[in-house]
Amino acid sequence: MSRTIGIIGVGEIASAIVEGSCASGDHPGFFLSPRNAERSARLASDFDRVEVCESNQDVVDRSDHIIVSVLPQQTESVLSALDIPSDRTLISAITGVSVEALSPLLPQKPSIVRVIPLPPVRERQGVTAVYPDHPQVEEFFDVLGGTVVAETEQLFSTLSATTATMSAYYAYLQTIADWLVSQGWGRVDADRIIRGQFAGLGNKLSTTDSSFADLVAGHETPGGLNEMLHREWMDENNVAALSTSLDRVFARVTGKD
Repeated sequence: MSRTIGIIGVGEIASAIVEGSCASGDHPGFFLSPRNAERSARLASDFDRVEVCESNQDVVDRSDHIIVSVLPQQTESVLSALDIPSDRTLISAITGVSVEALSPLLPQKPSIVRVIPLPPVRERQGVTAVYPDHPQVEEFFDVLGGTVVAETEQLFSTLSATTATMSAYYAYLQTIADWLVSQGWGRVDADRIIRGQFAGLGNKLSTTDSSFADLVAGHETPGGLNEMLHREWMDENNVAALSTSLDRVFARVTGKD
């Protein structure tokens, strides 16, 4: 990929991208927008070939590929203020904003690629969804944990929906820890126990290609405790409720809610 990458909107995900990329000495040069001044300055201080620009337009002027990672409601105000030439690639990490919606804001018609980078790119373990296919963008994100390319934008949007499950996962762990506290454990020990239990399961996911069905079977025995909780809690009603929630999130990210 190009040796110059601009980032407009230096939030948590953008920081993770820079940190993951800069874990190797052979990384692109990054030009960061100045809006989140403290975060951008820290990244520029921590890594070589990372600079904070004077403005968003300065980011565009100095970069071949521009990652835009702003809130959906900021899209129009940010992009309409920029002059992005046709020889640039706009890499949109903006949730729920389609290529069709982005195009009118980019009158010089640069290439548009949508991506869904996730926090584990910081550790180079995040698989990033890409649409449409773009060899240089895929090459960049492959270094950060790999890529999957969606054949259609609708399929791409299904992955936006599944990212909405992350806080629910942590809430699930919190509920288990809260139950331990209600049984008499102190908060610190309860949290530590659950962190240790599920950190090991997370490591398992990164080291095996086993199907989820096989992982389920491998962690429960017929008539055992894991099977008992699995069957009682993940019953048909709860499975259906989760699927319905994903349907609603999908409708929201595709503008159909």
